[in-house]
Amino acid sequence: MSLGQYNSNPTRAHLLVAKRVLRYISGTRDYALEYNFTHPSPDPPTRLILPADFGVVDADWASDANTRRSVSGYAFFLYSSLVSWSSTKQKTVALSSTEAEYMALSHAIREAISIRFLLTSLDLPVPRPLQIFCDNKSALDIANSESTTSRSKHIDIRYHFIRDQLKTGSFSASWISTSDMITDILTKALPKALHYKFVPALGLVSRS
Repeated sequence: MSLGQYNSNPTRAHLLVAKRVLRYISGTRDYALEYNFTHPSPDPPTRLILPADFGVVDADWASDANTRRSVSGYAFFLYSSLVSWSSTKQKTVALSSTEAEYMALSHAIREAISIRFLLTSLDLPVPRPLQIFCDNKSALDIANSESTTSRSKHIDIRYHFIRDQLKTGSFSASWISTSDMITDILTKALPKALHYKFVPALGLVSRS
């Protein structure tokens, strides 16, 4: 996503990064999403604590060096299989990591509403509540609180619809350890060990 910003005026450094991306694509071209409609197996361990239907959301605060905008990422699973994911730059600059995570949570819940609508229209079981996990406790405190504090009063009111959605009981927002935050792979560059830990957690498996 970051590399694409320099299409109009690329430099040699960008070319080297593009070649690295191509090497990665070449090395993983036999990987595919696996849909087995079973509960999570003991491997990878990142799925042990999660239900069969859930979402995970994360944000990388101020990661764009030019604009200082954050990157939001989410992944939703049904029957333990990945059905929806996103990695996108936030439209406004977040003043704190808490605000960035709260904005990411808002983005994820909008997608969760769409998923519920699709399941309902197909007469499929709708999980209630659909659990959404986040690793920022401050953002979760704001989402689950009815009061406005010094941490939240500057956050745009449009993001506070999260609270209304949680009140309906259709969704719940819960904490998850950063070590199990599989959507880190959608928001930032990870060390090799973490990257290969989260790849199978997303249901990506090698067909070779």
